[in-house]
Amino acid sequence: MKMTVECDCGAVQGTVESKHLKGYRAVCLCDDCQAYAHSIGHADMLDANGGTDIIPVMPSHYTFHKGQEKLQCLRLHSKGMYRWYTSCCKSPLGNTMAEQSMPYIGVPVRAFQKNYSNEQIESEFGPVRERMQARFAKGTLPPKAQQKVSLGFMLRVIKFIGFAKLSGSGKPSPFFKVDGNPISEPKVLSKTERDALVGL
Repeated sequence: MKMTVECDCGAVQGTVESKHLKGYRAVCLCDDCQAYAHSIGHADMLDANGGTDIIPVMPSHYTFHKGQEKLQCLRLHSKGMYRWYTSCCKSPLGNTMAEQSMPYIGVPVRAFQKNYSNEQIESEFGPVRERMQARFAKGTLPPKAQQKVSLGFMLRVIKFIGFAKLSGSGKPSPFFKVDGNPISEPKVLSKTERDALVGL
C-alpha cells in the first residue's frame, strides 16, 4: 500500500510503499534526535520520554510528487546523519546516512499522522519493536527500553539493509542526486549551536 507523506502546510507531498516494512519500527531516544526536533521547532514529534517514533523505509519506495525543491538538510555535527525537513513549515520528513550507498531512510511517524490514524499506521507498519538509546531519555521509561541498541534489533536492521541492497531498492533516493550528492547542501550546526539544544 502507498502511504501518503505530507508536510504540515501541504506544500510538500509524497508516498511511501509500506510493503516489507513491518518489524523495523523503533523509538529513538538519543540526544541528537531530541536536539533536532527542537532545532526545527517541532518538539511535538517527541514523546513524553523525548523519543522519536521512526519507520525505516527503502529509498526507492519513497517518492515526492509535490514540493521536493523545498527539502532542506541539517546535520547536528560534521559526521551526523542527514536530517531532512521542509523550508516552508519545517516539517521533518526523513533521516538518511551521509552516503547514498547505505539504503536507509528513517521516516518520523509524524509525517504520516496528518492523513492516517495511529491505528492505520500500526496496521501498515506494525508496532514499535524497540525503544533505544534510553540513557538519554526523560521521565519514567516503559519496560524493556534499551540503554543503547539491542543485538536483536541490530540484526533486524542488517536484514533490512541487506534486503534493500539485494532487491535494488536502495536507489534512487528522493534525497540524493544521480551522482550521489544530496539534493540540498547540508547545514552543519556548530558545537555551540548543538549544545544549546541538548537537554531542552
